Amino acid sequence: MRSRIADQMGRWPLAAATRRLRRLHLATFFSTAPSSLGCPLHAELARRGVPAAASLALYSRIREATTPTPFTFSLLLAALASSYPAGCTVLAAPVAHAQALKCGALAHPVVTNSLLKLYCALGLLPYARRVFDSGAALDVASWNTIVSGYGKSCDLPAAREVFGRMPERNLVSWSAMIDALVRAEEFGEALWVFDRMMFEGFKPDVVVLVSVLKACAHLGVVERGRWIHQYLETEGVAGRQRNVKVETALVDMYCKCGCMEEACCVFDSIHCPDLVLWNSMIGGLAVNGHGERALELFRVMSEKGFRPNQSTFVAALCACTHTGRVDEGRSIFQSMRHHGIEPHREHYGCLADLLGHAGHVEEAETVLLDMPMEPHASQWGALMSSCRMHNDISVGERVGKLLIELEPHHAGRYAILFNLYVVNGRWEDARAIRQMMAEKGAKKDAGLSFIE
Repeated sequence: MRSRIADQMGRWPLAAATRRLRRLHLATFFSTAPSSLGCPLHAELARRGVPAAASLALYSRIREATTPTPFTFSLLLAALASSYPAGCTVLAAPVAHAQALKCGALAHPVVTNSLLKLYCALGLLPYARRVFDSGAALDVASWNTIVSGYGKSCDLPAAREVFGRMPERNLVSWSAMIDALVRAEEFGEALWVFDRMMFEGFKPDVVVLVSVLKACAHLGVVERGRWIHQYLETEGVAGRQRNVKVETALVDMYCKCGCMEEACCVFDSIHCPDLVLWNSMIGGLAVNGHGERALELFRVMSEKGFRPNQSTFVAALCACTHTGRVDEGRSIFQSMRHHGIEPHREHYGCLADLLGHAGHVEEAETVLLDMPMEPHASQWGALMSSCRMHNDISVGERVGKLLIELEPHHAGRYAILFNLYVVNGRWEDARAIRQMMAEKGAKKDAGLSFIE
């Protein structure tokens, strides 16, 4: 037994566990632990969100009083997974792993699963995979944890590989795989896996349906989204009541598919919307040409006591752009700091887009030049489109040349400046742009369309 533990310890960053315990200053936390031993200490260990060192200190006291059980280690590992700061937890995780190996606790799936969740929560997927492949006791929850961990770290090939080898699957297995595909933006495959899950007789819960609705929203397949909506209404899906996430996913799906009346019906049926849902509805109205309704909803949200966040202001500024309300947009932008929110790059971009659309292209250029962070090329591109719209050759020439410098192989950047020169009769400059485009090898991609 000792030789097997030593062999496993040699392959892991677990050496000198005692020294690490000292380095974490566990003695600092002894005075805060309960004075009684046994179950009270286990109860204290079950608390979440305490520092990693405090959890290890409690474990040390339990070990002094009695032999730790698998229950002890499951509590310890779960406490570390929810502890802070993360840097200390990264140090503490191998210490707890070493203790679990020493006591033979990894022969119990509940301990193995807790250790896998800890490593996945810390982003240490190679360590989690070593535990998974080391011969420790596994069950279906172990496989689910690894699939979910790979999905959340956007390692889709590894998630597919583990999911394909699963000896048995439950609803959580399918949910983890669908979520991994959605995170990797493989939306079509996510719907295919969902269909396969349904074919094998699994009834989806709200977690699965939220992921599938995200896939429908990105693909614009509104009929699939409507089917899920109907399924939620008729099948009595467990957990739907008072679950704002699934309602938000429905609103977001309908908005992205342009079905605003259906989105509004879902929104109006919710008694206690949260801020995320308000943002989704305001943003959906704004981008679908209902700026007036979006701004009205923004005002209603504020009257109901909801404090706007960064996403709220992006949606409100977008609504101002679509309605041409320059003064209100400026006022909303200036009010951000009154709410304790410092404008980010996207807020400056929205303000510049608002000004550009309204014909204030010089002011929009100033906003982008004076913002405290470097503007993205897409933000300069939006201003260039405004210059083309309002035929402003002076600002358009400066912005167009800057865009070509930033993205010399983007054919669209040359094309819009070329067109601006042609409209203003500057033929020599237009030919020069054509020649520069050919020299750089920039080619315009063929147009694509999608039909559901």
